Amino acid sequence: MKRWIDRWNAYWFPTTSTMPLAICRILMVAAQLYWRITSMGDQYNLAAKNSAFIDPQLLIRAVSAVVPRSVLFTPSGLHVLYWITLLAGVLALVGLFTRVSLFVFALANWIFVAHLYSYADFHHPEAVFSIFLMLLAFAPSGDRLSVDALLRRGKSGAAGGTATAGESDMAMWPLKTAHALMALTYFSTGLTKMVFGGLAWMNGYTLQGYLLADGLRRNLPLGLWVAQHHTLSVLLSIGTVVFELFFFVSLFWRRGAPFFLLGALCFQIGLLLTAGHKFYPHMFVLLLLLLFIEPEWWRAPLRKYLRVPLTWAGRQEQAQQPL
Repeated sequence: MKRWIDRWNAYWFPTTSTMPLAICRILMVAAQLYWRITSMGDQYNLAAKNSAFIDPQLLIRAVSAVVPRSVLFTPSGLHVLYWITLLAGVLALVGLFTRVSLFVFALANWIFVAHLYSYADFHHPEAVFSIFLMLLAFAPSGDRLSVDALLRRGKSGAAGGTATAGESDMAMWPLKTAHALMALTYFSTGLTKMVFGGLAWMNGYTLQGYLLADGLRRNLPLGLWVAQHHTLSVLLSIGTVVFELFFFVSLFWRRGAPFFLLGALCFQIGLLLTAGHKFYPHMFVLLLLLLFIEPEWWRAPLRKYLRVPLTWAGRQEQAQQPL
């Protein structure tokens, strides 16, 4: 039992640099700030045109039990929440009061997402990104590249101490959790196709129908071209189901994980170009996982050809053990 517990801890909690986590914090907060700034029109419009929720999400029901809908879920109330979100996001971006600001920023964005889907139009592209963003608040995301780190370093220097080494056994679990959530997302999607569509989903005609409808509605030349080739549609249908059902293998196969993640990123880009599905949050999470879950796939060539010294990536490779 102890051996399995040790392997479990080695998988989820290897001692490694907090630099990847800090980079994830900066990139994710910056991306979410941009998305929030550019998407508030829909929030205001829904609040102004609806006097009640059609299908309030669980988080909205919980918030409404404390703050009445007439107070918060109005254009003026949402505008106040927007400025709170913006302030928390800027603080999280620079790493000041990092844990608190990240928590407030993530929670406020959860409320906005839940509000958007409380009017009987429910989707899911923000789910993994939003959860990942919240997880950063419970990890040492502000240990590097932050105002908090500078302040700690200044206090340590004034006291005659030494700066922290910038390593933690809590630095990898948010990335690992996001990886597991992506695997669960793909597996549930593939399983749904098999349960409700069966082998008929892979006959090519189903995919052709979807691509034709999306291509015409969204003016997507690539999607219309693929829809005209039945054999290609069959191969893509089979490949999609196999990929979605077996993406979870990347959780345990360390050397193969970058290939799965790169394939997933290309898969999402393909969906965007052929069907117009804008899963930008998924793409963002996949890109971060591709860079930081197993960084040796890109760091090794740099060390070999550019003579980059062994840094945090190499240390992580030595510390991490397979489950």
